Amino acid sequence: MTGPTYDVSRSPVPVDGCEACREFDARRHAARAVFDHSAVSDANVRMRAHLRQEHGG
Repeated sequence: MTGPTYDVSRSPVPVDGCEACREFDARRHAARAVFDHSAVSDANVRMRAHLRQEHGG
């Protein structure tokens, strides 16, 4: 079994012009503002899944 091909210690980067990426990024920023680390992690997981499925990354 192999691990992820990306560094999970870094936040995923949204794709310019993608509304879904923008929404995940906005959720992550809002969660960071209130120190909700669980919600930050959730947004990162969902953005990574979106990036893989929709942007091939």
